[in-house]
Amino acid sequence: MDFEDVFNQERVTRKFTNRKVNEKLLATIVRKAQQSPSLLNSQPWRAYVATGESLESLKKESKTQIEAGVKPHEDFASMLSLDWGTFPSQNMATMGASQTYFFRNKLNLFTKSNKTMFNAPAVIFLTIPKKSPAWSVFDLGIFAQSIMLIAIDQGLSIIPAHSMVSYPDLVRKYVHIPNDEMVGMAIALGYKDRGAEVNDPKYYPDRVPFEKIFKLTK
Repeated sequence: MDFEDVFNQERVTRKFTNRKVNEKLLATIVRKAQQSPSLLNSQPWRAYVATGESLESLKKESKTQIEAGVKPHEDFASMLSLDWGTFPSQNMATMGASQTYFFRNKLNLFTKSNKTMFNAPAVIFLTIPKKSPAWSVFDLGIFAQSIMLIAIDQGLSIIPAHSMVSYPDLVRKYVHIPNDEMVGMAIALGYKDRGAEVNDPKYYPDRVPFEKIFKLTK
């Protein structure tokens, strides 16, 4: 696929079909993403792929926690502050991922998709060691972007979502992640359900005007 086509298709999918993703394809995607750069070539990341019964069990117990009102306790919460500055706060208030649903009185679509992990047939959980500098979080983001672009190039749809790592204890339980690793983020992969209302392009959030984020100095 042409790179511009791949990049232009990088829109999140909030509901996948039940079609399974080939295990060899999942391995190929992660293997190619290993070319991603990192500070001092530290390559701090690890990728744990959940499918089948393990993923279904995780989905079920996570949904139970959400509906019981259990407060999320992400591993990164202790490492990264969520004290947003004015600029990103304004962006989230006007263009946040859920805002397009909220303004159309369809927030229930957004909420339901999150509760069910988007009906994804495969989820890649990404980790870094608990003993890591903040730079490793940046490295993990580069690795994640590589995974997503490669997946799209292979005909898959994607969604990165922090909601899937809200309960890291459950992720460790079902995906067998060691206790000395932080569950940083998760990327769901699969085939887009084109008939699902939640995937309607009208819900795509806007982007900040280019002139607000770009500055060239000579």
